[in-house]
This record gives sequence, structure tokens and C-alpha cells, in this order.
Amino acid sequence: MKKIKILSLALFALLMITSCVKDDDENTGNGARVVGFSKSFNSYIFTGADTEPYLINEKINLVGGANGTPSNEDIVVSFSIDPSSTAIQGTDYTITGSTTTLAAGSDFTQIPIMVDPSILPGNTPKTIVINLEGTDSDNAVIADDKKQITITIAKCESNLAGTYSLVVTRTDNNTTYNFPNEEITEIGIGQYVTSSTGPYGNGDLTSDGAPRDGFVFNDVCQSIQIEEQYLGDYYTNLVEGDSDSGFVTLDPDTGEVESITMYYSIRGFSSGTARRTFTAVYTKL
Repeated sequence: MKKIKILSLALFALLMITSCVKDDDENTGNGARVVGFSKSFNSYIFTGADTEPYLINEKINLVGGANGTPSNEDIVVSFSIDPSSTAIQGTDYTITGSTTTLAAGSDFTQIPIMVDPSILPGNTPKTIVINLEGTDSDNAVIADDKKQITITIAKCESNLAGTYSLVVTRTDNNTTYNFPNEEITEIGIGQYVTSSTGPYGNGDLTSDGAPRDGFVFNDVCQSIQIEEQYLGDYYTNLVEGDSDSGFVTLDPDTGEVESITMYYSIRGFSSGTARRTFTAVYTKL
């Protein structure tokens, strides 16, 4: 396994002079400043006890260009709500205006979104899809791969924490790994962390300095979301869910969790772009 530790920013910048990049055609070091969303999707889960309006601040970052230096003038970023959104503006949520300003000297701005959990239907996720349209500056552009975010808002109960019997299959070579006492720990409403990732568990990553062996995922009304993240929150190998990252199976009579199925990949081996794909089935003990 080629696991590359996350380097300090100074050392990483030095090494990038001679290192490979993700895409040979991509150069974010010079030229126009590049801005975009920090994530491609995000989710906010509420329970029946959540009745007060909740403010979401979705970040737009300065992600490259001009050697990473902030602008010495304000950059106004325009955005729009994509027609594919299922949440209703003015009812499920409120966004005021269609622009946000990345202030001079800053490396991020935010889109404020007010959500009213009290009117969300139970166990029915809704989405707010936002597109970045452009900037008012000739020296700032929107990153093609960071110009859209899908925000899921939902009211549903989630109770996935516990001990599971886990079988992981590496689907690109049909290798199987077993973890008979896999722990899933709740770290927020509808958000959890596993105790293994692919074949790595039982201290495989933490013994080398990583803060965890597992990965973070969200449960959105029995649908699994796995946001792109560093392996073990330590290595440059990236863990990310498929477009369909999995699902939760509940007992039809009791509503208790029976199993969780997840689909994800780890990339960054060998050449730096190789991808290993996994199906993980967690059976509740």
C-alpha cells in the first residue's frame, strides 16, 4: 500500500515543484484566482425536537490561482438555485439575494441559508442545489469541478451507533476482509465514524500516527453519504463514496437497524490516481 502522509503546507509547496499533480492540464498556481465550493454535497439532519430556525453558512473558498494569494479587492460571486432542487425557496428554506462577496484579503465567503426544521416532512429528504455562475472580476474564475453543491435537509431519526459484524469486499479484485466487532460511533446528528476503512482497521493506520482507522459518513433518512476525505484523516489517499454511497436496512416490524451497506473507494495508490473500490456490509450484533 502506498500511503502518503499529509505534509505541512510549506514542505508540500516545495515538493510540488517536482511532484505529479492530479491533472497535468490543471495549474492553480498562477493566472486568475479560482473560487469554488469547499464540498460537492453537504447534509443537515434534524429531529422532531428541532423546531427553531437554523442558519447554514455554506462556504465558497479561494482554491487556487495567483500563487494562492488573496485578492486586494472584493470579488463578488453570483449564484443561482438549480431547477433540480426539491426544497422550496421561501417555504423549506430562505436565501436572500443571488450574490456573495469574497472580501479583499479573505480566502473564503459564505452563502447564508435559513432552514425551518419545523415544517420539514418526516423521513423525506429535500435538496437545495446551488450553482456558482461567475464573478465580477476579470481576475477571478469559478472552478469547473467546484461550481455546484447539493445540500440535503431532512427531518429523520438516526440510530446507527453500535457494534457490527463487517464484511468488506474489494470489488476490483474480489478480495474479502472481515471485522467481527466493528464499532460505529455517533459524532453528530446523523453523522458517524467507522472503526475501519477498506482493509485497514485494528490500529493499521493509528499505529502510524493517524487519528483514526475509520471514515466519517452521514445517514440521511436511511441513505448513506460519504464525503471525500483523507484516509485516516492523515494520508493523502482519498476516501469517497460512490454517487450511491449505500443504504440502511431496518426491521420492518421494530424499525431497528438490521444492516448497513456502503459503497466507496480509496484512491491515490501507485501512480497516485489508482482507485480501489469496496462494498462494505455491516450486520448489527
